[in-house]
Amino acid sequence: MASTALLDIKKVGEKLTEAGRLKLRPLCVYSTDKIPNNAVPSYKVDRCIARAIYSSALFEEIPPLYVEASHEQCCAGGLVWTGLAEPHPKLKYFVTVGTPDFHGGAAEHLKAGPELFDEQKKRAGKITPHGKYTVIAPCTDALAPEDVMSFILFAGSEQIRNLCGLAQFNSSDPFFKTLIPGGPTCAVMIAFPAGIAENAPGDSAYVGPVDPTGNSWLPPELMIMGIPASLAQQMAADLKESFIDKRSKVAYPEKRIIVQSK
Repeated sequence: MASTALLDIKKVGEKLTEAGRLKLRPLCVYSTDKIPNNAVPSYKVDRCIARAIYSSALFEEIPPLYVEASHEQCCAGGLVWTGLAEPHPKLKYFVTVGTPDFHGGAAEHLKAGPELFDEQKKRAGKITPHGKYTVIAPCTDALAPEDVMSFILFAGSEQIRNLCGLAQFNSSDPFFKTLIPGGPTCAVMIAFPAGIAENAPGDSAYVGPVDPTGNSWLPPELMIMGIPASLAQQMAADLKESFIDKRSKVAYPEKRIIVQSK
């Protein structure tokens, strides 16, 4: 995309919506040192940052959301994985096997042991916001393309399969153009695709989440895709030449083969 003019953000959102036949609006992520006009803190919508973002995709009347380090009303884990707070020293026990002196021994059993949490955090690298405020907003032409860090999509399984194929369309890499990473839902939405996690590949689309703690609110038929802005621009530019446009009835069949037992 280096030699091609960037599409405006509204157009990228429209192209991704067309490609994935999205029913929920796409969102984009950017950082700023000034609260945008009409934006509200994410905790005003929901304490969980990820659930607030889902609400924004679902309900178009919700204005842009922002998160900052002083938002103690937010989920502490969400602030950690957006680089806006340091983890509690005993968080590693809560998300793994528990310890009697933290939250009464409660445990989420997301990893086999606390040392794996520490190692995963280390391998993700330092998470550093690019501005005082991390903003999640609708895709409008009021945003400069060079300011947007990533996009967030909510889609069903067939839609995600096609979007992954589109992400891979202009690449020979069979393994790492699309990734299903470990970590919480807000990392899949923001930290990894927005490039604020030091070691997250910058040219991969992230699909998930594998964190089951969001299963109570994220519908079972939906998945999330976080896409770095440069890759989203590439996908939008590739759409008309890809299988999604050239062979739309293959990508989204009107007639389906029913597989039955003989």
